[in-house]
Amino acid sequence: MDFLSLNPCLKIGDKSKSELDHLLESRWFRESAQLRVFLKHVVEETLAGRQDGLKEYSLGLEVFHRPPDYDPRNDAIVRVQASQLRKRLASYYNHEGRSSTLRIDLPRGGYVPAFAEVEVEPQKVEVEPPKAPPHVPVTRWRQFSVGVALGLLIASGAFLLYGLRQNRPPEHAPALWGAFDTSSAETIVSFGVPLFYNGGGFFVRDTKVNEPGQMQNERHREIARALGTQIHPVEDIYTGIGDMVGTHEVIRWLEARGVKVRLANSHYLGHTDILGKNLVVVSSIRFQTLLQEMQMPSHFTFDGSQNGGFLVDDPGPGEQRRYSALSGAGVDTSYAILHLWPGKQPEHRILYLTGITTWATEGAARYVVESQQLTDLQARLDADPPEGPKGKKSPYFEVLLRVEGKNNAYRTANYVTHRYLPQHLSRARQ
Repeated sequence: MDFLSLNPCLKIGDKSKSELDHLLESRWFRESAQLRVFLKHVVEETLAGRQDGLKEYSLGLEVFHRPPDYDPRNDAIVRVQASQLRKRLASYYNHEGRSSTLRIDLPRGGYVPAFAEVEVEPQKVEVEPPKAPPHVPVTRWRQFSVGVALGLLIASGAFLLYGLRQNRPPEHAPALWGAFDTSSAETIVSFGVPLFYNGGGFFVRDTKVNEPGQMQNERHREIARALGTQIHPVEDIYTGIGDMVGTHEVIRWLEARGVKVRLANSHYLGHTDILGKNLVVVSSIRFQTLLQEMQMPSHFTFDGSQNGGFLVDDPGPGEQRRYSALSGAGVDTSYAILHLWPGKQPEHRILYLTGITTWATEGAARYVVESQQLTDLQARLDADPPEGPKGKKSPYFEVLLRVEGKNNAYRTANYVTHRYLPQHLSRARQ
């Protein structure tokens, strides 16, 4: 193989784009969503003449969706993925891409790809003249035996393949994740952040207040008098562990399917931020703010009295009016809701995952990324009549989940019931 050129800025036009397509569809990259996005980004930026922007920090932000305060010294995601990318490229050109006359490489020490046109020497294969097989007398009985054995082998293989296909669970529930999977729009995943008040070295949380602009009430004034100082709202100092674990699980689920994801703090998310985008909110019921402003409809109302619970607006057969969180006897029981609403445009979606407690919120997030649970949910939705006790079928719905935990740690999440929301919901909100 003779390298004719190696130049990061080599103008090779459609040929390089074609080679990139071959790489992305090869078995070396097909199953790795992150490496596909990484390779596609650096190649397209270089071909567009923007290779000067391919720095570790910018790649961390644009490709791996790190926050603005991302520090490459403490987070080696770009370096690690670049090393994996170089190995995959080498493996591809040693096997599937051996006959490619254009090679794409990622030289060490940087993140600007190089393109090389190569001459591939035809492989010389010496073919020996065929040798006559030894004569073996074949009887009719042997022919019959071989034919039966071959037929049984083919039949058993086909039966096994059919069984595997029939028993294989779907990767996602189309009713829940379909709009996210098929859309080219970015998906924002937002986590909940509760508001605290600070005074006299203490942090105070009022579960009924979640915005700095809300007026302090008598309880705040009593606390201030007890502390002997004024208390002031302080944002972004805390979030629930379950909220962050659930956010991580959802992001990992979406990125594995090639969905472009951006992480956002719920306090800094406004209406204009979600225009043209899908939105997933992972937030305990008392944390979120934007969805309160949007006043999205629901058949399940949160009741904060006692340990907290959800009220069902019109209980059906076998359903309770109130589903209450309970603790004790070694196992804690809480509840969570997943709401699927339309986005700002009809083709987009808002998925809100929320629990009474932070570990219940984690349960809702884990539920929507677990194959068996999604299979069960899809089967329930498919079995509903066009108009039934759960409401008139539509693309928008809510699911109540029972979440069990121990010592404030999530264990299991299971379906309780669901309701449909009006299909005209998206048109009413435009």
